[in-house]
Amino acid sequence: VPRTSATQCSSVPEPRNGRRMGNNFAVGAVVRFECSPGYVLEGSSAIECLTVPNALAQWNSSIPSCIVPCGGNLTHRTGTILSPGYPEPYLNSLNCVWKITVPEGSGIQIQVISFVTEQNWDSLEVFDGGDNTDTLLGSFSGTTVPALLNSTSNQLYLHFFSDISVSAAGFRLEYKTVSLTNCPEPVVPMNGIKIGERLQMNNVVSFHCEPGYTLQGNSHITCMPGTVRRWNYPPPLCIAQCGGIREEMEGMILSPGFPGNYPSNSDCTWRIYLPVSYGAHIQFLNFSTEANHDFLEIRNGPLDTSAVIGRFSGQDIPSSLLTTSHETTVYFHSDHSQNKPGFRFEYQAYELQECPDPEPFRYGVVVGAGFNVGQSISFECLPGYLLMGHSILTCEHGTTRNWDHPFPRCEVPCGGNITLHNGTIFSPGYPEEYPNSADCTWLISVAPGFGIKLNFTLLQVHGPHDFITVWDGPQETTRKLGVFTDGEPNDPPSSTSNQVLIRFRSNTEKGGLFRITYQAYRLQYCLPPPIIPNAEILMASKEFKIGDIVRYRCLPGYQLSGNSILTCRLGTHLEFQGPPPSCDVTCPMNEVLTASTGVIMSQSPGTGFPHFESCSWVVKVESGYNITFTIEHFQTSRQFDELEIFDGPSRQSPLLITLSGNYSSPLSITSSNNKVYLHWSFDHTTSHKGFRIRYSAPYCSPPNNPVNGTVHSLTGSKLGSTLRFSCDQGFRLIGQTSATCTRTAQGIHQWNAPVPLCQ
Repeated sequence: VPRTSATQCSSVPEPRNGRRMGNNFAVGAVVRFECSPGYVLEGSSAIECLTVPNALAQWNSSIPSCIVPCGGNLTHRTGTILSPGYPEPYLNSLNCVWKITVPEGSGIQIQVISFVTEQNWDSLEVFDGGDNTDTLLGSFSGTTVPALLNSTSNQLYLHFFSDISVSAAGFRLEYKTVSLTNCPEPVVPMNGIKIGERLQMNNVVSFHCEPGYTLQGNSHITCMPGTVRRWNYPPPLCIAQCGGIREEMEGMILSPGFPGNYPSNSDCTWRIYLPVSYGAHIQFLNFSTEANHDFLEIRNGPLDTSAVIGRFSGQDIPSSLLTTSHETTVYFHSDHSQNKPGFRFEYQAYELQECPDPEPFRYGVVVGAGFNVGQSISFECLPGYLLMGHSILTCEHGTTRNWDHPFPRCEVPCGGNITLHNGTIFSPGYPEEYPNSADCTWLISVAPGFGIKLNFTLLQVHGPHDFITVWDGPQETTRKLGVFTDGEPNDPPSSTSNQVLIRFRSNTEKGGLFRITYQAYRLQYCLPPPIIPNAEILMASKEFKIGDIVRYRCLPGYQLSGNSILTCRLGTHLEFQGPPPSCDVTCPMNEVLTASTGVIMSQSPGTGFPHFESCSWVVKVESGYNITFTIEHFQTSRQFDELEIFDGPSRQSPLLITLSGNYSSPLSITSSNNKVYLHWSFDHTTSHKGFRIRYSAPYCSPPNNPVNGTVHSLTGSKLGSTLRFSCDQGFRLIGQTSATCTRTAQGIHQWNAPVPLCQ
């Protein structure tokens, strides 16, 4: 029973997982409490014994308890982290986060004193930083956990979670602050500058070079985390390069190796590119080269062939230079001996004046608004006027800017050759009246396939001595379209060719004016397509409008080379576009023939091929069919020419027959399977006719789809089978819409109609 009285409070026990400070329980005494590491105080940290009138003395507050928090922010240099409830088992459905922060530049080391959680279901995650987006050091469950965990920064983030069932004894972790070493002081490059003094983890140091030097390496380096701190890249270098591009408005150029001696056998080129309205003002600060042998050239332009405005060698510092181009080339050469310190010069952009403004340009327009050095403008006349002079002028270099040619002018010509598809013809001197005794001839030529339509928009020509004559062609001997004087013609003339000849004559003192506009219009039909040997042509009709097509098909045994389909198109001529194909006999190597019937032929003698040559074919039909070969004619050299036919797909297959010499009567050979290999070796020096062999299998192989069309409703490949052809939407079928597999008198199976055209 606690001893109490009016002046004595009841005795105070030690809190669990904590301790009491103070053993005096009399009135006025204060007892304090603190918790063991890892626990926090719940309740008052201090209580006082107070008198109570007419009663026993009492403490002013209840005794606190020590509990384990579910997470928290820890900022002490050392500390303890416990699972909630420790040393009792933790509760279910926990979600606790601890964040440890120690002074910047320091690290954190965690020692695992004990660790037991439900395997796979209850886990502790440790992140190397201030939140769960940083690097995960590990996720630990069960009893597997390393004895020590080390951060690479001054923060750690711990996340513990448990599921809804089965708990375990939990964990006890001790942490302490450890020192993280700094990165070593980086070497400042010669002729360079370091920016940034902090050398701790994740600090960035940057480098810049002095004017004229180029940074070689990384301009920014970062102090990386790790047990031993190191930079992610070595410090860069600042070097004077042999050549380069300069696009800044001011800068400095140094000889390679400056301020040391330049190397031997150097050929360095620098190019300075400034805005088009600026030149470069060059001032030398240092200069020392081997006299005569090592030299520096300044060129007024971007090319190696641009004009040299300065060539320097020796010990004298050159005077300043002004370039008159926005592009400058600097070239330095050194030979194999006597190296010197070289040179250093700075340049600054200065504004160049412009070339004179060409406006106003009478009866024409100026294209382009840039009048600086190197810029060009072009001149165009209004319809009916002719440009006299250069159509393109370029602003030249020089202290005083000027164009490379005088300004052109626009005049009305008395005649000329006109090739535009539409335009205007004026009377000479327009808008003034035409002179007496004028005789002008214009020839209008448009692209073949076009005609020309004339329109007299102004006609004040006083006949009968002043008149305009128009012919339908390039000469006065062609059909006359009319003779025109005062007033407007009832029916504007139109040509039927792509050329019109116009002649104007004046023989009176009256004078006058006229203005004729013309426009090309499209003509209608192409000429028939050319006939080529050994080919058939499939066509819709005898008239060929623009867009109409024809198809060439080689006779059996011939190979088509080129486009099989030609289209009537309007280019420079209204004609079938492109060259026609050719049908030739080729000498292939292992050509695979998959059609059910075909012809194999030898080349004609004297075709310009090497003397000795060989050709080979593989005939491959559908499985289950044999192949019959009919030798229609065979006239070869018995000594030098030989055709081998093998009963299979290669020369390793059984030999069916070897043919050489002459065979006057037809000969038939049949394979035992669906593949046959033919090998032909011959001598081009002989003049024999060669051979023609027809092969077939007893079925019709499906034809290819027509271009822009389809084969469908195919009932099979045997005798009597049918199929249909159709064209895609927007195309018209030319030819037969269906075909049937038939057998010829010679026993050849083939479709009774060719693949149609889709127009």
